[in-house]
Amino acid sequence: MTDIVLDALLSEAIEAGNQALLTSWHVSEGDHVRMGQPLAQVCLLGASIDIPAPHAGMVEEIVIPAGEKFAAGDTLARLVEF
Repeated sequence: MTDIVLDALLSEAIEAGNQALLTSWHVSEGDHVRMGQPLAQVCLLGASIDIPAPHAGMVEEIVIPAGEKFAAGDTLARLVEF
């Protein structure tokens, strides 16, 4: 299982104590995804950024719902690899 988190370079843009916003999910729990497929969209420093799947698999759990804020390092979802 892989925890889906914001890329380390993007996480650096979130200053201590600040959060990013998960604006929408492009997938649902149980969906099969391919490597590179956009899973979610986040708003970070006013920019919309897609979060891609790191590998093919199935979305096991969405941890942060759309419309919620999250901090650097927070798990957004969990992906089971095929």
